[in-house]
Amino acid sequence: MPPDKRYSLPLTKTFSAIEVEQILCVCVLAFFAMQGAIPGIAPNEANEMTHMAATNLMKVAGIGSQLLINATIAMLVLGYIERLRHFAFALQWTAAIAALSICSTVWSQDATTTARRSIPFALAAAFGLYFASRFQIREQLSILTSTMVLLALASAALAFFAPSIGLEASQGHHGDWQGVFTQKNACGRAMVFAGISLLSAGRMNPARYAALLLFTVVLVMSGSRGAWLIGAILIFCFGLLCLLDRFDPGSRVLLLYGLAFAMIAGLAAAWFCLPMVMGLLHRDVTLTGRTAIWHQVWIAIRKRPLLGYGFSAFWQGMRGESSNVTIALRFVVFHAHNGLLEMWLELGATGLLLFVLSYLRAWRKLWVILRSGGIRRTFWMILFLLFIALYNFDENTLLTFNGIFWVLYVAAVANIEIFSLEHRQLSSLNNRAVSIDPFHRPSMVRI
Repeated sequence: MPPDKRYSLPLTKTFSAIEVEQILCVCVLAFFAMQGAIPGIAPNEANEMTHMAATNLMKVAGIGSQLLINATIAMLVLGYIERLRHFAFALQWTAAIAALSICSTVWSQDATTTARRSIPFALAAAFGLYFASRFQIREQLSILTSTMVLLALASAALAFFAPSIGLEASQGHHGDWQGVFTQKNACGRAMVFAGISLLSAGRMNPARYAALLLFTVVLVMSGSRGAWLIGAILIFCFGLLCLLDRFDPGSRVLLLYGLAFAMIAGLAAAWFCLPMVMGLLHRDVTLTGRTAIWHQVWIAIRKRPLLGYGFSAFWQGMRGESSNVTIALRFVVFHAHNGLLEMWLELGATGLLLFVLSYLRAWRKLWVILRSGGIRRTFWMILFLLFIALYNFDENTLLTFNGIFWVLYVAAVANIEIFSLEHRQLSSLNNRAVSIDPFHRPSMVRI
C-alpha cells in the first residue's frame, strides 16, 4: 500500500500539522465531554439539572458553538476521507446505529428534534472513526488524558472561584462538584474514564501520578458514590489485566475462564445481597427511585417496541408519551437512567439489537487477542467496554446527543477491528518472529 501521506511532507510541517490536529481533537472531545453545555454559553436545554433560564445571547452562543464543532469535525473527516474509506470496515454495527438514528426521523414523535440531533450524532461517529484510524493508541490516550486534565483543572477552578456554576445545585447535593459538566454524576463519570485512560497509557511517571491525583480529587469531590464504586471495580480489573499479561497464552485462557465464572458468581451474590450493598453506599434498594422510572419506561416501550419513539425524541416533558411518565412519577425525568432501556425507547428493539451485536462482536474479537500475546495493547479498549457495561446499568451513557462516550465507543470498536485485522495479517506470515510495539499500529494496514 502507498505510504501515509503525512510522511511525505517536511518534518517541521508534518509535526505542525499533527500538532494542530491534536489540539482540534482536544477541543472537540472537551465539547463532547461537557455534552455541549459549555458553562455560561450553552442553552439550558443541554443541562438537565440547571435551574436558570437561557438568555437569547446564550442560545445564540450555544448554537454557534455546536456549528463550530460540527464544522471542525467535517473539516477533519473530509481531510482524511480516503483514509476513512479504507478503514470504513472498522465501523461495523456502529454505522448501522448511526444510520438508524437518522432514519428514525420518519417515525419519530418529534421529527424536528430527531432530524436536528441525529445528523450530528452520525457526524460524531465519523469523528470516532477518524480518531481511531488517524492516531496510534499511544497518541489517542495522550489526547484523551490531556483533554481530561484540562477539564479537571477547569472543574476545580469553577468549584472554588465560581461555585454558582461549579457546585451541584440540586436538592440534597449542595457542595458536590459538577465543575464544567452537566451535574455531579457526569463529573464523576468523566473522572472515572480519565483514570482508566491514564492507567492504560503505559508506565507511570511523576506527571501521570500528578494527573491521577487530580482525577481522584475531583472524583471524590463530585460526591458520586456510583462513580466511586465503578472506579474501584475498574481499577481492580486493571490489576487483573496486568496480572494476566504476565502469563503465557495457555495459562491465560484458563485464568480468563476462571475470572468469568467468578464474575458471574459475584454478580449473583451482589444481587442477593443488594440491600446490604446499597446500605454500604448509603442508597436505597430502589436505586434512588430508578426502579420506578424503569417500570414506567417499560410501559412506554411496549407501545412502540420495534422502532421506538425516534432518536432523542422521547423525553419531551409534558409533551408526548413522556408526559405519562412524568404524571405517574410526579416529577420530571430527563432520561431512562438505564442505557439499554434508553436505546429501546429511542431506536426500538432494532437499535438495541444493533448495539448488542456490536458489543458482543467487540468482545469476540478481543478474545482472540487476549489468547495471544497482544493483551497490553488492548487495555484501554477492554476497560472502556467494561466502563460502558457498568455505567449503562443506571445511567444513559452511550446514546446521548453530544456525548463523548458514543464517540469513544465508535473509536474503541474501530480500534478492535483494526487490531483484529493486524492480528490475522501477522498470523499469516510464514512463522517469522515479529516484534510488536504494544502501542504501534503496523504500517501494513495504513494507506
